[in-house]
Amino acid sequence: MRPYGRGLADDIIRAARQKPVDYIFLNQEFLAPVAPLIRSQLPAGCRIVILSHGAEITDLLHSVRLRHRLPLSRRLLPTPALLLGRVLASEQQLREEIDAVCTIAPFDADLERWFGARRVAWVPRLIKPDPLDWRPAGDRLGFVGTLDHGPNLEGLVQTLDALARTPGPPVRVRVVGGPPVLGRWLAGNYGAVDYLGTLDDAALAAEAATWNVFLHPIFCLPRGCSTKLATGIAWQIPIVTTAEGRRGYLWNDGTMPEASDADDLVRLCRTLLDPVLAHKARGDIARIAASSPSLARVATMMRELLA
Repeated sequence: MRPYGRGLADDIIRAARQKPVDYIFLNQEFLAPVAPLIRSQLPAGCRIVILSHGAEITDLLHSVRLRHRLPLSRRLLPTPALLLGRVLASEQQLREEIDAVCTIAPFDADLERWFGARRVAWVPRLIKPDPLDWRPAGDRLGFVGTLDHGPNLEGLVQTLDALARTPGPPVRVRVVGGPPVLGRWLAGNYGAVDYLGTLDDAALAAEAATWNVFLHPIFCLPRGCSTKLATGIAWQIPIVTTAEGRRGYLWNDGTMPEASDADDLVRLCRTLLDPVLAHKARGDIARIAASSPSLARVATMMRELLA
């Protein structure tokens, strides 16, 4: 089943013939199958560039890995092995029709080079500071994310398990996201969870202003980067994550606590229940927000890729 309209290739060819075109940008990797449909019809010298959010094989592998441990709904037909093989072969073959790939994390850039992509670069996330009127409740850890994304659910479950087995003052884990069936599953299996469903931007900001810590537990390498981390940085509230969780981000000033595993993440979170340490951590996040790459810097990186 196509993830795009049947007429897309013809529309691109028509547009490229109407006026001079140097580049065709395909937004997200799932549009790569369009490349062989348009290649022979493009003007000489016109190049095809994928703006990738990560190769499908990456998170598909996590779905296969986690399918017996977590209640994920992704269908793996006809069999996990056949599906993995077909997707991997397809993604590699389609790179033969692509001139360049721009990714949003270093891991994805390395994977594209492994696929054989001709030119590859990655660009970091942009941060637009939007500080909250932060008034932490004193016992709240907050999580926001897509719950049926394997790496998200795995990291949250590992954190909740660690929270249950390690001593310390009681805390509430405020979970925002969907689908609701997984939110209810989390609340039913973990007494520390308050499941809030999905919230609009205003309600989410109001809720996050009460969190002592923005939880971002990722313990594997998913595709792309975690866009929600940009939201947490923009809010300028304390964040605890991992090296995998902060992939795709750069900054010149400030530090963000990075846990080595779930037990370490819980330890760091409990540390930030101390108001003095929490305010210091908040100042670090503010420095990160202020020293993240500018639009001009990211544009330069893109220009180098396309040169």
